[in-house]
Amino acid sequence: MNAKPSRSRQRSVVVVAGEGDYDRRVLQHLVPALHPGRCPDVIAMRKPIRLARAQAKLSPRLQQIKNFAEGHADTAKVVGIVIHVDLDAVADDNYDKVRRRITEEMRATFKEYPSALALAAYEIEAWLMLFPDAFTKVKPGWRLREADCRRDLAQLVKAKEHLVKNLGKPPYSESHAPKVMEEAVKGGHVTARPIGNNRSYRDFANEMAGWKKIN
Repeated sequence: MNAKPSRSRQRSVVVVAGEGDYDRRVLQHLVPALHPGRCPDVIAMRKPIRLARAQAKLSPRLQQIKNFAEGHADTAKVVGIVIHVDLDAVADDNYDKVRRRITEEMRATFKEYPSALALAAYEIEAWLMLFPDAFTKVKPGWRLREADCRRDLAQLVKAKEHLVKNLGKPPYSESHAPKVMEEAVKGGHVTARPIGNNRSYRDFANEMAGWKKIN
């Protein structure tokens, strides 16, 4: 029988979890761009995990994510956990409360691992809008309006519907989101401080910046 690989030779992974497949795939492109230093492999938990409105059920849902992560212990070393949540509201006082509540629970559950909360206000589409050139790379007919590039995107209500209405033809679909983020990363546009303004993105980038570099 072959011996298990030693910890030093195992690959390192970051686990991504959240509500929707497209959102998780967006993070699979985004996390390596924001990870300090060399980024390990990013793997996704495919089971939907909904956290924004969870109260008493929050801790058990986080434990499901931890169980998934630790299920890879024989073949990989987990070095971080990222969870996506669409706030479905703008960044205001309630945003602060939701972020604080979920973050505190994450830190209590994931004691052994660094974690980061991708709490997107209003939706992750408002994060994509920080990188306007990426939309044109996906569909040549797509253009973000200048006013949208200048606005506070954390205050944009129903960002997904806004793109469908204003981006151009063909109509935007949430299935386009991973490709938009992929093009943003490939184009070198993704940084912790992009030109646009979205507080919820900035909070996530700040959390990622605090992670330990991997040699």
